Amino acid sequence: MKVLVDELYATLSENGRSGYEDMIEAEYAGPHERVEHHRCGDGVLSLIAEPAPGPEGMRLTHLVYGGCTAHQVRQDLVSRGLGSLGLTWVYPPEADLSEG
Repeated sequence: MKVLVDELYATLSENGRSGYEDMIEAEYAGPHERVEHHRCGDGVLSLIAEPAPGPEGMRLTHLVYGGCTAHQVRQDLVSRGLGSLGLTWVYPPEADLSEG
């Protein structure tokens, strides 16, 4: 469960949605994983799944939210039955996360 902070989402989206989707796939998807991108609130949800045995056929490995508010992310997770999962915020590499 990853949520890109607005600054990172804006940077990755500078070359349009296609460029954003390509970067998400390069960063999070493995060679045999399938990626689907969907609108979610004000932004994009990227679903990444790998092949799995059994009737489901795919196992979800990552949910990556970009351009969504925390409320929109939480609503989506609740609708998927995943509302109790924690959120991991992803910051740009140069972000200063030190306190005070």
